[in-house]
Amino acid sequence: MGKPTGFLDYERVEATAVSPKERIKNFNEFHTPLSEDEQRKQSSRCMDCGVPFCQSGMTIKGMTSGCSLHRKLGTGISQVT
Repeated sequence: MGKPTGFLDYERVEATAVSPKERIKNFNEFHTPLSEDEQRKQSSRCMDCGVPFCQSGMTIKGMTSGCSLHRKLGTGISQVT
């Protein structure tokens, strides 16, 4: 776990993506990854609560599944922590 209060200290930041109208023109990667520093900051939002696969959380009918704290942490957390 990076920082015990990371989820309070850092706002969620998502990688930017190319618009669908642009991405259908080629087969290039359409998500622009966050910098390594930003990835580390985002990974520190994890509370290490023990919920398996919390990074795959999604909103279903207005409710968030995955993280027990209702945080959508994104994928790749284990790669930078």
